[in-house]
Amino acid sequence: MNEAIRLALTMLGGGMLAILLLMLVAKLTAGVHTEEKQGREPVYNIQATVKGKRTLVEGDPDHPELPRTRYFVTFQKQDGLRVEMEVPGEDYGLAAEGDEGILVYAGASRFIVFKRL
Repeated sequence: MNEAIRLALTMLGGGMLAILLLMLVAKLTAGVHTEEKQGREPVYNIQATVKGKRTLVEGDPDHPELPRTRYFVTFQKQDGLRVEMEVPGEDYGLAAEGDEGILVYAGASRFIVFKRL
């Protein structure tokens, strides 16, 4: 009886290990796919003006007890269209309404940098 239990536990442990390894591989593969996709996005350099700024304070999913601040800047393109992009805190702090410059972004609205003129 002890031998049968030991064999069952060994098989169960091996199965659990296999499942964990498959989950890890799936997670790593998903991350590589996302980075690869972002690398293929077209990059745009356009003239734009800073029209507004805002912040959003929310709980960090990994540490709900700690607040997390997200920073957003609204840019107006030369054609009059406005786009709001999430930016790093440093870029948020340097931006002022009315600043004119070259907005560099990828895809639909992934902020890269704003170079003031």
